[in-house]
Amino acid sequence: MNVRRLELFVSNILRIGVVLSGILIVIGLGLFLWTGDNSCPFGVSSLDWVIWGAPFFQPSHIIFLGFVVLVLTPLCRVGASVIAYVYERDWTFAAITGFVLIVLITGMILGLG
Repeated sequence: MNVRRLELFVSNILRIGVVLSGILIVIGLGLFLWTGDNSCPFGVSSLDWVIWGAPFFQPSHIIFLGFVVLVLTPLCRVGASVIAYVYERDWTFAAITGFVLIVLITGMILGLG
């Protein structure tokens, strides 16, 4: 995998994440406009609700999923970069990027607590 293909691979992950996030947010807004359901569970931050919702097709849940995908997109990009650097046997950049990934994950876990 040359440098150009590596950059294309990583940029595609960012592009897909942003597009998927936008699609989910637009679907959620469309459901909101169609159903008029503006209920939103305040204070709910359980992983079960984030993944499955209650009910799943509630507009606020779909919009929230869009934002979760948007936030996780850079995390996936860094993870893909680690894999790409290991594949390229570029151990220095793999270690640096792996450290950044650990810092991001730790920050997300501590931020949720």
